[in-house]
Amino acid sequence: MGKYTSGFITGIKILHLLLLSAIVAFLFPLPATCQTDSIQAKIELKAWVDRPEVPFNQKLTFTVETSWEGEQDRFSVTPVEPPECENLEILGTSSLNETKTEEGKTKSLKIFRFTLKPIQTKAGRIGSIELSYVDNLTQDSSSLSTQPINVQITPPIEKKGPKYTTVLIIVIFFVLIYVIYSARRKARRIEITKEKEMEKSLAKEESLEDKTLKKLEAIYQRVQKEELDDFSADVYKLLTGHLEAKYQIVTSGKTTNDIISSLSNLNLSPERISLLKEILSACDLVKFAGEKFEKKRCEEMTKQVREFLEQNR
Repeated sequence: MGKYTSGFITGIKILHLLLLSAIVAFLFPLPATCQTDSIQAKIELKAWVDRPEVPFNQKLTFTVETSWEGEQDRFSVTPVEPPECENLEILGTSSLNETKTEEGKTKSLKIFRFTLKPIQTKAGRIGSIELSYVDNLTQDSSSLSTQPINVQITPPIEKKGPKYTTVLIIVIFFVLIYVIYSARRKARRIEITKEKEMEKSLAKEESLEDKTLKKLEAIYQRVQKEELDDFSADVYKLLTGHLEAKYQIVTSGKTTNDIISSLSNLNLSPERISLLKEILSACDLVKFAGEKFEKKRCEEMTKQVREFLEQNR
């Protein structure tokens, strides 16, 4: 009986030791052999291209970006070496440092860019990039690497001209039209100016009465051709126009009596006013009473008008 009791007590002790070992193991775990590097968990490395396919006659941008939380001086990062490429040629490289804030935390970035040009129209490959760095806080060092990237190189595409080419042609066309129009307009203005200057010079040489007498001669020539229908209207217009130009009076819309009254204060003899009234009244008979002038009467009236103009010099 004592033997069985002693065995039972021994079993209880062993059970207590096992239970105590389990508790210690739970509270104080042993270091694992496959943990993620603590430095590696703080820094990230990414790489990408701006497009999965690139025409043979265009360029491709390959970007490598490493980032971490904290200021730029937290890590010392070695410059990235150009990747090994298949069917792609590296034309140029650039790099920049950037610091920004995300969700209230400072984030630092180092970015490396490579400009690539296809050299064959087949599949292209960008080799992996290895980045070495040192944690300036703990002095631990490590490295990261990217996966290779495949791109498809397609046949070249024709370069289209800028969309504004057509608009530019239209603008140039309208500019040319405007220039031609402006040049012609300027030439016409010069021509008109010359004509006016010539008219002014002729006007200085020729008196108003002389010009009016020339117009009267043209009316007389139509009378000789038996063109009598417009004779009285032409004579009336000739005389009233002459009076307006010489005496600066208004005859439009006025009766013969009104016109004669406008001349009463001017230095005109009663004989000349009487002659003018006789001519204008004869024209009124044709205009308002429908009277017809024969050739002889037109010749006599032409003589009267000439006499009035000669006296009015």
